[in-house]
Amino acid sequence: MRALIDSRFLILRLGALRCALPLLHVVETMRPLPARPLPKAPEFVSGVSVIRGEPLPVVDLALLLGAAAGKPARFVVVRSGGRKVALAVEAVVGICAVAPETLAGVPLLLSKAQADTVSALGALDKELLVVLETARILSEEVWRSLDRLEAG
Repeated sequence: MRALIDSRFLILRLGALRCALPLLHVVETMRPLPARPLPKAPEFVSGVSVIRGEPLPVVDLALLLGAAAGKPARFVVVRSGGRKVALAVEAVVGICAVAPETLAGVPLLLSKAQADTVSALGALDKELLVVLETARILSEEVWRSLDRLEAG
């Protein structure tokens, strides 16, 4: 399990799946905005939205994690390394403190993309909780494609 600095998380719902984002990486939540397609992006990248004057890639978190996709009702803007990403999610549940000792490492059965994105698994109110690693949501290849779109 990767080291967790802060035990406060923004809890999200994706169908039956609950996810947790370290609160220190969350910039804001908002209603979804229109997104224009991003050429050659993976299936889980819905496109690019202009948020506060900045074009940000939009990641459908359910598709990224292989969960049953519902209609995204919220965007959650997070810091991903030195950049920002808008995550399209079904619902924002709230903020919760999660004791680090209740979280376990990531099982080997996750796909490569999921294993890079998931930093830990745990339980919250007797439900599975997936803790996300925001810095690894998008690959460098997707960032380069976004950079080319902005320059072009």
